[in-house]
Amino acid sequence: MKKILIISYNFAPRHTVGVIRPTKLAQALKEKGNHVDVVTVKPFGELDHSFDEVLGKLDSVIEIDRPIVKEGGASQPKGGAAAPQKKSVNTSGFKKMGFKSRLKHEVKEIMRITGSKAYTREFKKLVLADKEKYRSYDAVISSYGPVSCHLCGLVMKKYAPKVKWIADFRDPMVVNHTSFFTKGYRTRLQNRVCRKADSLVAVSNGYYQRIFGERYKHKASVIYNGFDRNDVDIEGAVPDNLFSFTYVGALYAGKRDITPLFKAVKELCDEGKMNMEDVHFKYAGNHLAVFESQAKKYGLEGRITDYGMLPRGKCLELQASTRHLVLSTWNEKGENGVFPGKFLEYIMMGKSIVSLVAGDEPNSEVSVVMKRAGLGITYEEATADADFAGLKKYVYRDYLLFKEGKLPELNINTEETERFDFANAAKQIEELI
Repeated sequence: MKKILIISYNFAPRHTVGVIRPTKLAQALKEKGNHVDVVTVKPFGELDHSFDEVLGKLDSVIEIDRPIVKEGGASQPKGGAAAPQKKSVNTSGFKKMGFKSRLKHEVKEIMRITGSKAYTREFKKLVLADKEKYRSYDAVISSYGPVSCHLCGLVMKKYAPKVKWIADFRDPMVVNHTSFFTKGYRTRLQNRVCRKADSLVAVSNGYYQRIFGERYKHKASVIYNGFDRNDVDIEGAVPDNLFSFTYVGALYAGKRDITPLFKAVKELCDEGKMNMEDVHFKYAGNHLAVFESQAKKYGLEGRITDYGMLPRGKCLELQASTRHLVLSTWNEKGENGVFPGKFLEYIMMGKSIVSLVAGDEPNSEVSVVMKRAGLGITYEEATADADFAGLKKYVYRDYLLFKEGKLPELNINTEETERFDFANAAKQIEELI
């Protein structure tokens, strides 16, 4: 048994996709017989209680009040007050933003860094108040982002240097839309974390190359996000018996692009090969306006059912009941290796996946896994001509099966998909410790 401390700002019961990896790792490590403590933020905004049973099994969860400010610097209440929805940044068009929008983005990024440093000071107080406790851990895992998590890891390395520090990067610290005023700070911090941490982890091979490269290969590894089949009763899910396509999650102001699928369906309907009345698009998330605007380009906005923001359990039920799951991501110069956590949930369902990859870089990591695992069809913008024809053919072929009352034809490689079980991820973490 190892004594493990996990530091993650994003953790259950917060209702955000970022909580899944650290929460599920904590659960899997605990189920393997380890002592697991967690330091996180005091929950705020909309909460998801589907992880309550998991939280009850952990040895302790220490919550730090979040120091945060509104735009302009006015204080915001701590604790559980609902947070207002924020507009997403369209990273592909970031350089085209107007001066005011750009300035607003820069200010928000600076305030996030300021809040992260304040959060880290609170963690430092906890460590200094009981050094022996924090020095007693075998390992500490800091899960980025935000930057406060790795800042806390640096605090642990300073005051408990014998504790093995595993720096987990769910994302790179520097991306295409990183604020001009914080890019230098983030770059230096990322390099410092890579130097100081005992082990480095990325969630994809692309991120591994972007963050660690060859310099840190002696202590860096890839541990994918994962899934837990116990989360949903797939066998008991009631099929919707519709020719349905379900998309769950954010759209990042259109950077995640569903239009290739909408276009394929519209062309098939116009060609008389499909009846538009049979087609149903389901959306769950808080970016309905973007989803509808993309569908409207092809006259399909009337075929959408909005489920809003669902608790994780209900969201999994929706995914398990549908015919096709729609994944959207991007792969472009400077931002390759994007591997959405939602993809792993989709894999768990054993459903047909329609994967749409924007960007000018072909052979994305998502497309490689899709092909190896036999999960469905992938369209990449970088190879649009060939891939769009393949997408139309796939949708039409399955539509014919649907009209015959048959399920999609899949040949899923279970050996490939089982690599992404969180139990396997926890085993890899134990090996690092």
